Amino acid sequence: MKRLIFVAFILLFMAQYSYAEEKDSNITRISITLEEQREIIPDILNMTLSFNATAQKEAEVLNILGSIDKNIRALGVKYSGGSYSVYKNCNWENNKYKCSGYEGDIEYSFQLKEPTEQNKIYEAVDSFKEKYGEKVNYSVTRPQWLVSEKKAKSEEDNLKLEIIDTAKQFGNKAGEKLGKKCSISSINYDVRRPYFFEPGIYKAVTMMNKSMIEAPEPKKEDKTLNVKASLDFICK
Repeated sequence: MKRLIFVAFILLFMAQYSYAEEKDSNITRISITLEEQREIIPDILNMTLSFNATAQKEAEVLNILGSIDKNIRALGVKYSGGSYSVYKNCNWENNKYKCSGYEGDIEYSFQLKEPTEQNKIYEAVDSFKEKYGEKVNYSVTRPQWLVSEKKAKSEEDNLKLEIIDTAKQFGNKAGEKLGKKCSISSINYDVRRPYFFEPGIYKAVTMMNKSMIEAPEPKKEDKTLNVKASLDFICK
């Protein structure tokens, strides 16, 4: 009796497997790769501004950096950074390590909507030079146009939706050719966001009257956003 039940179970399993195999043989699977790209106009001018202060006393260096920081915050321009360091001013002279006074550094990264906003920053910097003279030096590095994260994400989502529209059209045409209905079963995206080049290093401009400050404007060049997708279809 047990053997009979066991044989019946095997026959039932084989019948179910055969049915599943027969049912699956009527399915067509298709894999394709689609790609979309778009030129994006950058919307943020990023620039890094570094200050170096020197004085005989550590407290004076801290006060200079504090004054700079206070004035930068008062500009009302979007920025990040503001971290600083203060250390003894030491150098090798005649095979001896000599220290004289203190140095301090502070750095800011600005995200500007308009290139003319640079001039507002330089005017503030120029006032530092007038007030502290040789005790303060500064440099500007890597002014470059970038695509903001918000804009890049919005354009990325649009390209992904365009790929889905193209894929649905392909599925409809493939289904007509096969005499079946094809639907998307999976999508895997590969996104390549714009490469932001560094156009060079710009040193601080010579001190001049505030009304004369007009900084160079880096060229705003389009950036390429590329979205590639691997898609699988099931046609029944």
